[in-house]
Amino acid sequence: MKFIIRDRDKKALIMLVVALGSYLAISRLALPAYDREKAGAEGVAAKEDELRKYRRALIAKDRYTQLLEQAKKSVAEAEAGLVRGDNPSLAQVELQTIVEDAAKKVNIPLGQRSVSNAKKKDQYFNEIAMSISFDSTVNQAASFLAELRSSPKFVTVRSLQMAPLQPAVEAPPKGDLKKTVRVSMTVFALLMNPTVGGKS
Repeated sequence: MKFIIRDRDKKALIMLVVALGSYLAISRLALPAYDREKAGAEGVAAKEDELRKYRRALIAKDRYTQLLEQAKKSVAEAEAGLVRGDNPSLAQVELQTIVEDAAKKVNIPLGQRSVSNAKKKDQYFNEIAMSISFDSTVNQAASFLAELRSSPKFVTVRSLQMAPLQPAVEAPPKGDLKKTVRVSMTVFALLMNPTVGGKS
């Protein structure tokens, strides 16, 4: 038996071979290459996201560095208001000087005075106290308190007693009542605990 291939069958066979070759080329070459390209594009997108994350971290690091510098500056400014605490004797002398200078400005002669040793207030600060008493007019006492309030150091008055030197029982025969009062007060100042921040 003789096998005859007509032109029409030849064309169909050629088309079949071309289609089969195209299918094999696409499935074995083009599709894997496309998948690799797609995976590479996804990898590039992931790398871009990672790069953006690193850039944000660098920007944040710079921002945190600036915030840290501002915080250090603010702490240094705030610590300037503390009495020096590295030496308790110097802290006592500094508080005494602050109080005596304020008294001199308003012409108050200080009487009895005593300065306590530094006591622990909390884990960061110690405090010292100075008890004083003096005789003055009410205006002088108010001016003295204003001078203490305007001091560049953190000082507070926690106890204050004022008593008139001459009680008014009746109107005086001549002139005004003596307007002098006896003042007793305790002034406190904060100082840095020397053990904070590795200082000792």
